[in-house]
Amino acid sequence: MRTNLTKTIAFAALAACMAMTAVSAGGQKAQAALASIVSVTLNQGTAELKHEPLLEGGAVYLPLRETGALLNSRTTWIAEGKKILVNRPGVRIEMTLGSRQATVNGKPYALTAMPKNVNGVVFVPVRFVSEALGANVQWKSDDRRVELQFENLYSFAEKGTRGYWLHRTTGELYASENGQAAALVADTEFELQRYVELSIETLSPSTDVVAAIDNYGEPGINNDVYRFVVASGKMTLETKTHYWGVHPIRNVSTPPDGHALLMDGATLYEVDAAGATVAAHDLKALTGYEDEVFQVEWYDGEYMIVRPHTTGWLTAIDRKTNETTRLIDKVATEEQLAMLEELQRVGPNDFDFMNWDGLEVVGRNEGKLQLTFTWFLDKNAKRNVEVLLAP
Repeated sequence: MRTNLTKTIAFAALAACMAMTAVSAGGQKAQAALASIVSVTLNQGTAELKHEPLLEGGAVYLPLRETGALLNSRTTWIAEGKKILVNRPGVRIEMTLGSRQATVNGKPYALTAMPKNVNGVVFVPVRFVSEALGANVQWKSDDRRVELQFENLYSFAEKGTRGYWLHRTTGELYASENGQAAALVADTEFELQRYVELSIETLSPSTDVVAAIDNYGEPGINNDVYRFVVASGKMTLETKTHYWGVHPIRNVSTPPDGHALLMDGATLYEVDAAGATVAAHDLKALTGYEDEVFQVEWYDGEYMIVRPHTTGWLTAIDRKTNETTRLIDKVATEEQLAMLEELQRVGPNDFDFMNWDGLEVVGRNEGKLQLTFTWFLDKNAKRNVEVLLAP
């Protein structure tokens, strides 16, 4: 009995020791894993990366495409020759996977750490690339952190093979295609107020519409909408419209024929896939409203559905006859119409009138315009309506 008890105690002690050893080893592995993590900050803010940075041989590597995104630069991988291209206005970097040779604006450099492919992801040395792009790079060894300081002079967007940069101070618009050096497209009339967001609509292999929306004021109720038509590297049209207040912006930008629509205050331009202006409509003259700013909510070969931004009445224009129809007259009751007209007189920023007459275009079915109508006193009671456009 005593012998069995002694054996049981010995086995229990051994098991406890083994468990403590396993826990200790696991803790050491966890600590080692934590110690290997490298973080990145950009202008004091944490940079969220899809792929973890690498620390090898005293050099920190970041994923190529994520590095470009952090520093508003376009990155291009050319499989033939394993070429890596990084560019922004004034800077073009060329590297080769597995090589210590690089160029910046054609000037050769010898790299201390060469680009590498890790599980299908291209990593580049963060110090060389970032400093070449104009960033200040600091390595904080105590907390294993790469600290980037970068003055972001441009807003950047890319789509397909092209990228665009808009200088936030000068308004200069640059473009790059297939990794080529960024070239000046035009000196635009853009003037930054606070925050600008850049986007691209592609009309054809040679033509884009670049949009810059500058949102400012408190609480963000002003929007300057700039749009630039760029065809074969040249700007063919520039427009600007200032929208204000609490109303939604519902401009359609591409009608069914694939052309582009651009609002310039009260003038509506139609641009084809080659970047040429094929139509210009003076909406103030066509509708008889005194508004200096309009939206276009539907556009096809027969009708335009437009809205003056201040008075707010959704209006159909027959493109053949120029005859206009105020659509709320076909939908609302006399009592509703009287109340809406009174609200309209209160002013464009009145929250009851934030959706104007409550009409929103859904589509068109032959001669009928399909809409939704929301009565402002019962905003949950949205109903579908149709208005006959043609007899």
